[in-house]
Amino acid sequence: MKEISFKRVNVEDWRLIEKMEKGAASPLFQECVDEAQYKKYITESKVFLIMFDGQAVGTISYKKMEDGTILMNGLTVLPDYREQGIAKTAMKKLLVDLGDKNIALYVHPENTPALLIYLRLGFVITAWKDNVFGNGQPRLFLKRTSNL
Repeated sequence: MKEISFKRVNVEDWRLIEKMEKGAASPLFQECVDEAQYKKYITESKVFLIMFDGQAVGTISYKKMEDGTILMNGLTVLPDYREQGIAKTAMKKLLVDLGDKNIALYVHPENTPALLIYLRLGFVITAWKDNVFGNGQPRLFLKRTSNL
């Protein structure tokens, strides 16, 4: 597999992130709904394009919580690039880049491909959360501690 890299985006790139997320749309993924939400997301998080073979093929993002935990709050891959190991490789790269940190994330319980990636990378399901994002959909809460 060719290497991937990350390209950090800023608030002026909100339309590009919107295009990427809408292109990767899934009922199992909660995307932003308007310009204000995208700008808030990019301002409050570290948001990156996933670059593969010179093309932006997805997004990955996280933010640091008050308790020091890193909350992974976005991972998308465009449909034409799925099932090529890009999401798994992006997660591995980000985990290396972040180092020995406590990391958490939410995933829809029916998003089996993502759930398997997270479990294989040492994340553990710690809770079931109903309606986390206000869309009536449940999420699993997963954690990966620095001592795993």
